[in-house]
Amino acid sequence: MYAKLVYVMIRTQAHALLCAFVALSMLLILQPASAEVIFYADFEDGIGVNDPAQWVPDNAGQTWGIANFPGSGKGLKNLNEGCGSSGNTPLPGVTNFKDGIIQLDMSWDDDDSWGVVLRKTADNAGYLVVFGYIETPGVLITDLADGCAATGNCLDQVGCENGGKELIQVPHGLGTGLTQDLSVSYTGRIEAKGDTIRVWYLPTASIVDPLGDLGKPLVEFQHGAHAGPGSVGIWQE
Repeated sequence: MYAKLVYVMIRTQAHALLCAFVALSMLLILQPASAEVIFYADFEDGIGVNDPAQWVPDNAGQTWGIANFPGSGKGLKNLNEGCGSSGNTPLPGVTNFKDGIIQLDMSWDDDDSWGVVLRKTADNAGYLVVFGYIETPGVLITDLADGCAATGNCLDQVGCENGGKELIQVPHGLGTGLTQDLSVSYTGRIEAKGDTIRVWYLPTASIVDPLGDLGKPLVEFQHGAHAGPGSVGIWQE
């Protein structure tokens, strides 16, 4: 599993922290005059936040490295496989996310799920949005208060994937026969605003304007338990 760029932005008019994986897709909601980039990583030069050593997992058994990302240069790669190495890795220096956009491009060399933790203020406070692939062909929104995103456990082991603890689980509609050779990229977008979380998930190649409207969200869910501000992280199973 690879991820490419990372942006963090502040919407100066509304004072809302914005965070995004795979940068260029981030600017679509905001006008340049109302946004400031405060965090950016493309993993190309290995310096600062482009250095995987800066990405410190909550699970010491999880390891990040840099590898070639198909058609896009270098990307961040999870080097360990297995439920024992599952867990969250906070974005370096991002601790104050409340309302905003998180966006990422993803490519798989296995069948597992990939997620984003947001508004995390404690191990049991925040949300995990999961982009399933083959093993779980859906998008999930889960609550850390239900034990989801527990370090060292796959989601199904804690009942948060096909297990009933999900806040919502919606089929991703990407079809069958999905590749596991990093040849296809998918884009995921999360928009958090107040009590509402919206999620989009589609093949990157199908997006005409990565800075534009992605159409109707696949998931729209209201839940007010975790308003933030809190940290943002990438969660790998």
